[in-house]
Amino acid sequence: MRATGFLAALIAPALAAAAGRAAPGIEARLLTAVSTYHSKPGDRIEAAISGRACVQGGEAIPDGSILRGEVGHLHKVGLGLIHESARLELRFDELAFPDGRTFPGAGWVVGVDNARERVDRQGNIRGVRATGTVYSKIGQRIAFDSLENPYALVPVFILQAAVFSFPDPEIEYGPGAELYLAIDAPETIGDLSPCAVPDAGPGPAEQTALRRIADALPYWSYSKRQPQPMDAVNLLYVGSRQEVERAFAAAGWASAVPNSVRAGLKAIRAVAQSGAYEDAPMRTLLLDGAQPVFSLQKSLNTFAKRDHLRIWERSGEFQGRPVWASAATKDLGVTFSLKPFGFTHKIENNIDLEREMVVGDLAFTNCVDSVVYIDRSPADAVSGVYREGIRSDWRLAVVVLNACESPRIVQGESALLRPWRGVRLIRRVTLTARNHFIRDNIFYRAGQGAWIGGKALRRWQISRSAAGKS
Repeated sequence: MRATGFLAALIAPALAAAAGRAAPGIEARLLTAVSTYHSKPGDRIEAAISGRACVQGGEAIPDGSILRGEVGHLHKVGLGLIHESARLELRFDELAFPDGRTFPGAGWVVGVDNARERVDRQGNIRGVRATGTVYSKIGQRIAFDSLENPYALVPVFILQAAVFSFPDPEIEYGPGAELYLAIDAPETIGDLSPCAVPDAGPGPAEQTALRRIADALPYWSYSKRQPQPMDAVNLLYVGSRQEVERAFAAAGWASAVPNSVRAGLKAIRAVAQSGAYEDAPMRTLLLDGAQPVFSLQKSLNTFAKRDHLRIWERSGEFQGRPVWASAATKDLGVTFSLKPFGFTHKIENNIDLEREMVVGDLAFTNCVDSVVYIDRSPADAVSGVYREGIRSDWRLAVVVLNACESPRIVQGESALLRPWRGVRLIRRVTLTARNHFIRDNIFYRAGQGAWIGGKALRRWQISRSAAGKS
């Protein structure tokens, strides 16, 4: 019990810090790999606009538009003698339409989807501090405890190094990394802002058929072990199994591995190292008692944040084609729970954001023929048992897929040249030593405690003020 309490107290600050939301903006996907390992200021970069962007008046810019720019200021961690964390700035200065027309403008990053890094107000991507991870904190605790028994220090550290890897503090994004950008477009185009994928507007007969399918669809999926609603059903796909598989594969979604002891240990390693787990397991949720045919997810470089969804095959058809129901949610961070015991994800309460993300993601691949939104009754959704905190307009997005024979794909491996093992060892020793001297003292601890207390007091004042107004 004591170990459990220590673990929860140790990881709580780090996991809470990982639960931030991505900033809104124009969605784009990198076409050029960037890294603080090998990128240099002035290197040219490109990004494809992946989400629909509209000018004032509602007109969407052409599909296939490209943003061009360059790497701005950056610094890498290197040996850790000067910097503890990396910094990377990406600046865009030109918008190119597929017909060859180009327009000058200014663009900067306001968020990186599913990234462990954060973006500051100046548009700089700030890397993680390797010695601020759960792994590092556990190592510090081992070091202090070993002072009572120094003979145990070496074998314990060898065991720790065998189980965990020292987190890589550099920033690296390959082709396909999803960015949120603020764009200052020229006056000839007008201000750009995100806009929804247009509704196809089905005819009366199609509308009636879709309404019949929607009426037969449960509002919630349920856990196999707990009799309470889990994820809301907010998407419907029309197409064959192969078409569904092709569309999500083109969009960069990966399947989840089954739950197992090995998968649980990999999840613990990913949390401790602030690392990725691309095919992390997902809890099995049932829809009308049936297990999902697909459990899919999309992440970047952290286990804490990911988009994920489950897909169930339905018995009905639409225009002679199979119908698939889906529940999509976004994980914002990882937390430690005692009931149920283990790591669990905190999700975005506004589930409509994830619904629109999935629609836009599939539309970007050119695997979508049309999108239709069906209104559903909010009263029916929240009647009886209801998952607290969820916000939605309760519309069902119906995505009609095509054969997806020539999808648009923007993915790939980055050409990362990792440094020699000896360099990484020196960096590890340097960062650990400077963290010990800077932070493991009474003055830093007192300042940190005052800062945390001030933030808690501020949150209490805000909540009290909000309660008084209500």
